[in-house]
Amino acid sequence: MAFSTRGGGGIGPAGSRLPGPKGMGGQGVMGELNITPMIDVMLALLIIFIVVTPVLTEYSATPPAATYVTAQTLRDAVTLGIDAKGTYYLEGDSIASAELPARLRAIYAARPGDHLLYLRADRALPYRVVLDAIDAARAAGVRTVGAVSQPRGLTADSASGEASR
Repeated sequence: MAFSTRGGGGIGPAGSRLPGPKGMGGQGVMGELNITPMIDVMLALLIIFIVVTPVLTEYSATPPAATYVTAQTLRDAVTLGIDAKGTYYLEGDSIASAELPARLRAIYAARPGDHLLYLRADRALPYRVVLDAIDAARAAGVRTVGAVSQPRGLTADSASGEASR
């Protein structure tokens, strides 16, 4: 090693080939890199990027279209629908977003063992509106939220016509 303090045969202190400064007290040149400060800086930058990145970007998620769909009628299921304007529909009735948690609580109070909600949202809807609906459902005691999707090639009108048959 060219800058090691170990070894022998050199002209400088402790056998190194380079002469050391007189203020080092006889120690030679140390060529080992101290990477601990560099790792600390990199971890700090990583944490900053992890915290700041979600704040800078708006989340957008597009649910995939269902490919293998079997038409099922859910007779006793609670379905929450959200249209492109952000209007909530609970079991076919339009409700305001402020009264959504209270209505869900009232529905699930009569269902002690069943805490399943089916969520049907428009594709053009911002994802934060869907998250707000899920948060309201969780606050009402819903344990499981299932997403209802449309098969490819079907519109909402044709799918509701098939489900009613």
